[in-house]
Amino acid sequence: MRWHAFPLAPLAVAFVLGAIVPDGMPAFAVWVAWAICLALAAVLLGLGHERAATVTLVAAVAGLGMLRGAAPALPPHHLAAHPLPARARLEGRLAAEPIRWAPDRTRILLDADRLIEADEAWPVAGLIQLTLHGEPPPLTDGQRVAGDFRLSRPRSFRNPGGFDYAAHLARQDIFVVGSARADRVTALSADPPRWNVAAKRWADHTIQGALPPVSAALLDGLLFGERVGLPPEIDDAFRRAGVYHILAVSGFNVALLAASVFALLALLRIPRRAIAIVAIPVVAGFALVVGAEASVLRAAVMAILLLAAIAVEREPNLLNSLALAAIAILAARPGDLAEPGFQLSFGATLGIVLLARRLAAALAARGAPRWLADALAVSAGAQLVVTPIMLHHFNQLSLIGLVANLVVVPLAGVATLVGMLAVLASAVSDAVGRALFDGLWPVLLALRAAVFLAARVPAAMLHLPAPHWTAVIAFYGGIAALLAARTRWKIGGIALIAAAAAIEVWPIARPADGRLRVTFLDVGQGDAIVLELPDGQTALVDAGLGGPARFDVGERVVAPFLWNRGVRRLALAVVTHDDADHAGGLGAILRLFAVGEVWRSDAPPAERVRIIGGIGLMVLNPPVPPMTGSRRGPAADRNNNSLVLRLDHGRVSVLLTGDIEAEAERHLVAARAPLRARVLKVAHHGARASTGAGFLGAVQPAVAVISVGARNPFGHPAPRTLERLQTAGAAIYRTDEDGAVIMESDGRDLRVTRWADRSTRQIPLASR
Repeated sequence: MRWHAFPLAPLAVAFVLGAIVPDGMPAFAVWVAWAICLALAAVLLGLGHERAATVTLVAAVAGLGMLRGAAPALPPHHLAAHPLPARARLEGRLAAEPIRWAPDRTRILLDADRLIEADEAWPVAGLIQLTLHGEPPPLTDGQRVAGDFRLSRPRSFRNPGGFDYAAHLARQDIFVVGSARADRVTALSADPPRWNVAAKRWADHTIQGALPPVSAALLDGLLFGERVGLPPEIDDAFRRAGVYHILAVSGFNVALLAASVFALLALLRIPRRAIAIVAIPVVAGFALVVGAEASVLRAAVMAILLLAAIAVEREPNLLNSLALAAIAILAARPGDLAEPGFQLSFGATLGIVLLARRLAAALAARGAPRWLADALAVSAGAQLVVTPIMLHHFNQLSLIGLVANLVVVPLAGVATLVGMLAVLASAVSDAVGRALFDGLWPVLLALRAAVFLAARVPAAMLHLPAPHWTAVIAFYGGIAALLAARTRWKIGGIALIAAAAAIEVWPIARPADGRLRVTFLDVGQGDAIVLELPDGQTALVDAGLGGPARFDVGERVVAPFLWNRGVRRLALAVVTHDDADHAGGLGAILRLFAVGEVWRSDAPPAERVRIIGGIGLMVLNPPVPPMTGSRRGPAADRNNNSLVLRLDHGRVSVLLTGDIEAEAERHLVAARAPLRARVLKVAHHGARASTGAGFLGAVQPAVAVISVGARNPFGHPAPRTLERLQTAGAAIYRTDEDGAVIMESDGRDLRVTRWADRSTRQIPLASR
């Protein structure tokens, strides 16, 4: 590929590289360097030094990328400068259409401009993401609203390899989040919905009225990328089948729309150039209706450029169009570069552009029918490039997607095309629209059946660790080498891809090191403790919040941590008791992992002393028969019957106490249970009814870990509990402040790491 053939490709690469350079250089210095490079490029070009001019021009574009990628300076009156957390009344305009993401949860994005607090009002600025609980009033994008909100800074679960939610919001210029009861939000203006919002609402209403709920939700996904209404089992099936991309509006939808316009107008014998001119506003209007997702913008920009090339009778260039789309999107929204939607959309398209033709030729040369060779090549080209991206963001590797796409994509194409026609026809004739929807319904059923069959194939999808950066470089370097014409480059490419695969599977295949590793995960107000045992096995004690209609910590936090550690099977899963903040995430864990044994508080193991994975494991609670009749009621009984586990590995002992309260602590002390331990998981998140002085005297911990959520409504940990721990001489660690707390021991020493600041402390054991 030569510079003259693809002039925008190196510029796009330069812009991206500039955007990912960490902040540090003053903006003024970058502007000066940019101006010098631009002037030098002009001089060199005038002197005929084309290559040197090209290099300086690329450097100038990289400087622009640095300027756009730098974190913006917030104005002094930005709401993020206000003392937070706080309760305040805000006024402003909705910056996006409200999203109903659960039956009683609606998310709105408020562009705040006025803060009212203690009967005083002053101007503010900032985008605020707000969750409304309950049924909100009718709201629309651009409408002016006011409400009483609880405001705070976004917070991420701080665990190794975890998703940084706060950084994700910051890339969208959101630095404050909040919540409110829906009935505390009032519309201050009666603005009608914008035309694109009204069109999308009308289309959604039409679809909902014409199809059963599940089929309607599926068609919403195909046409508009809306996946909120999809039942979880269908959403999961699309993921497992490796065809989730068809539920994201992209070039597939735009190509179908443009092709339909061409076919319809060609029947009317309209010239090709005129058709292209007509198709451009149709594509732009579709993008405005669907929304400003990166995949939509990429597809729309590329389609408009290709249509413009047809209109002026020029040969379209896909790589140039892709490069210009990347520059345009990142110039407007540089934060998109780190988002999976941007990476997957551009990665898949780049794979098709660069690899599909070569793969198709290779398959055809081996006797494959041309249609099959083309279909497999497009799917394989896209999947090859996005594989590291999928692993990085989702720990997913689809093994069935290449084949499933051969059936699912044509069905999705028919469903999307007929769905578009049915919606448009409904605007003219209810009868014609109804007939098209009736014909569409069997296609949607067939699509769902194909997806479910593909998802049920054993090992349809593997969950693997997020790849190390060396594996990513080796993989893409290997693909680049395989594209080269020289044989020795191809051999080197195969070697690089093999090296990437070896690096990827190392966390799974690495031998046991004989150490005990206990990770108290940051899961908010709940417990989730991962035990990596000396012989290489893994156990899990509790799995945080989860279940329907809530954020599932088991699926979204615990499972990715386990996958990134190379865990594919749990030797043991323990649920200390049935409270949602301990047991809620277990369902996802049992679905996603093979589990050897499950221990529950209502069915403790018959053998209360075991050797598992090279450590001693004792069950100290609940008693037989279980405790009842607490003066604090049934909830306290459930807490007091939590499973209490003692782990022993050489001189290191760990006591995991669930949510036991004072009654259970007194019972354990009176029963002379072996409580003395180096490490104590503080019971009930540090509640004042737990961790009494007598119990602490029996345990004598050197380290105390409190699993607790920031700004929790219970006031955990209680000041009295913290005082008692300090008096006992324990070093206190808290997941709300320290993130994940990681303890490692070979049986002779103990190291404790606070993940939030990566600090590690050696805990002396000889004197205890």
